[in-house]
Amino acid sequence: MSKKKHIWKICPTGSYYVRAHYKTINGKEHYWKAHCRQGKGKKEVLTSDEIHAIANRFKNEKLKMPKPYNFNVPGKLGNKYDLLIAGWVKYWSDIFDDKTNITVDLVKILIMTESTFGSKATAKIKNSKKQAIGLMQITDYTFKLIKEDQKELRNHVFRIRRDDLYDPNINICVGVRWLFRKREIAKYYLKKEPSPLELAEEYKGIRSDKSPRANKQRNNFKDASKDYKSAKVKKFF
Repeated sequence: MSKKKHIWKICPTGSYYVRAHYKTINGKEHYWKAHCRQGKGKKEVLTSDEIHAIANRFKNEKLKMPKPYNFNVPGKLGNKYDLLIAGWVKYWSDIFDDKTNITVDLVKILIMTESTFGSKATAKIKNSKKQAIGLMQITDYTFKLIKEDQKELRNHVFRIRRDDLYDPNINICVGVRWLFRKREIAKYYLKKEPSPLELAEEYKGIRSDKSPRANKQRNNFKDASKDYKSAKVKKFF
């Protein structure tokens, strides 16, 4: 578990960020500047407000970008989120470990195979009324585990609403954070650094699943990876 604080993080450990806002007290409207509010614990907590504040830096940073390949997705959505992917992979890699197979290219391929870049995409969880939400298909179960009052993530947790997961910025931030957690789990069971495919299997929950449904997901990831790697592009950002 990393206790490292990223230099882009605004609020100190144990507090969380609140954006500037107006608040009515006793019938009068008061303006509150953006500030850090003390929390109950001693964890690094990200709110939706701070996630957006951090992402505002990305365009001014030197980031490793994904290949600008659109996967033949209509509307060129395949490249729409490249800056967010690059920024959040950089952020979480700095905190946890920059020598993993979690790359901007892996995350872009994951998004392709999870949602085809549909930020409002939802999917029903098998044998459940629960859903997977957004670009990286964050499940209701995962949403529960990432919160600051849960024990799955001992640090670098979130104070967000479920509907925030439809926001591409927040979804990618949470999804990449969860991918690093899945990497820890896969590494424990495999006794080695997981390959990109093994990471994808762990993220999708199909590492030991040999069912036709799981094999279809596995093959979709392999096909998308092959398509992405073999694609020739004329322009890089």
